[in-house]
Amino acid sequence: MRSFVALPLAEDTKAALLRLQSTLPVGKPVPEDNLHLTLAFLGDVGDDVLEPLHDLLSAARLPAPEITFDGLGTFAEMERGLVFAAVHPTGTLTALHAKVAQLARTAGADLPRRRFRPHVTLTRASKQPQGPARDRLAATLGQTTDIPGFTARQMCLYQSHLTPTGARHEVVASYPLS
Repeated sequence: MRSFVALPLAEDTKAALLRLQSTLPVGKPVPEDNLHLTLAFLGDVGDDVLEPLHDLLSAARLPAPEITFDGLGTFAEMERGLVFAAVHPTGTLTALHAKVAQLARTAGADLPRRRFRPHVTLTRASKQPQGPARDRLAATLGQTTDIPGFTARQMCLYQSHLTPTGARHEVVASYPLS
């Protein structure tokens, strides 16, 4: 099952992101119930990984990071038209990501080793924007945003169900952060 560990968003943060999302000139909006901040994407894993990971996450005492936003961004020159709200990579958030990744690997997940760029995906497109759409997106990325931050008090293990209308995320377990 496609799974990941992520931070759910505070309601006022989610409301601000939805307002911002409605102003974006490209891409399909991520549904409200799918907005989150991924700590570790596990990929397609079975119970042989999820059960030990659940035990490890349940036993871990992990920090509650402050989440603050740095504006809008995109990956690799607007690749795929994906637009996200960039999250400031504080020391506590980066340490939480590293610990979750370590526990996932200990449980048997094969995680790629890449730089952690915390973000909340707002829109996705099937192809890179071109011409006027690209120009409108570039102008949007340069604007300042007012997204309220929050203290993450829990993280969740999610399963992602792919459907013809898009992915649907389901919380499988929650873990308190202190």
